[in-house]
Amino acid sequence: MDAFFSTLGDLFASGPGLLFLVAVTATIVIVWDWRLTLAGVAIVLLGTSSIQSVLHGAQPVLIVSQWLAALLSTGLLAAAGIFHPSTPSVHTASNWLVRMLALVFFFGAWWFLDPGLKFPLISQVETDLLLWISGCGLLMLAFTGNALFTGAGLLLISVLLQALATILLPGSGLTVIVGIGQILLALACAYLTLAEPASERAVTAQIQRRVLPRRAPRQMGPEAALPQAGVTQSVAGAGSGNTLDTHILSEQSR
Repeated sequence: MDAFFSTLGDLFASGPGLLFLVAVTATIVIVWDWRLTLAGVAIVLLGTSSIQSVLHGAQPVLIVSQWLAALLSTGLLAAAGIFHPSTPSVHTASNWLVRMLALVFFFGAWWFLDPGLKFPLISQVETDLLLWISGCGLLMLAFTGNALFTGAGLLLISVLLQALATILLPGSGLTVIVGIGQILLALACAYLTLAEPASERAVTAQIQRRVLPRRAPRQMGPEAALPQAGVTQSVAGAGSGNTLDTHILSEQSR
């Protein structure tokens, strides 16, 4: 186990590894796809914990707890995204260009201002990486109105707190508490994602997939019978008084 964490930590602690984590975090904000977002958040969480095992000699028990919390929290959000009838990616507050400009502004402001912030026992490069991940998490909170992306942004912000707890207070048990908090946040955001009302287009498409059989069109003869009566279904949107009446005509009989 120690050899595995050491090998993975050496990979992420190198120059290309750090640039890879920075690029993954920026891609999460720009692309804004919930599948890519959760995969990227998992990579960032696992990568930063592996770096801590190499640079700061964190105990394997703490790294394993961080891995379990990261995989479980992202798995909960992924399950909510899969089972929700409407894809969370439609809940975007802006387009990719605005998000990219916000990232460029954040990077430029940090580069030119250079506040020189540095945490104890943490190198300057590692400090910049943690602040970059937390800043991208704040940008996600600013641009989203969806609970799933809110959970992903909170997980990115928690990377800084988890690193500080592991490095500065390794024997206090605060790392485990942060991991439990990550799981609870993911559980709450997953519940809110499942409780969101589905969009009218998604509900209509779901009803059509369940009701209309997928069959090849038939040649209708002159003796074909009249079509049967249509089926009317009412779908009520949660949180609103609007009712969507979906009229689905059944397949004509021979």
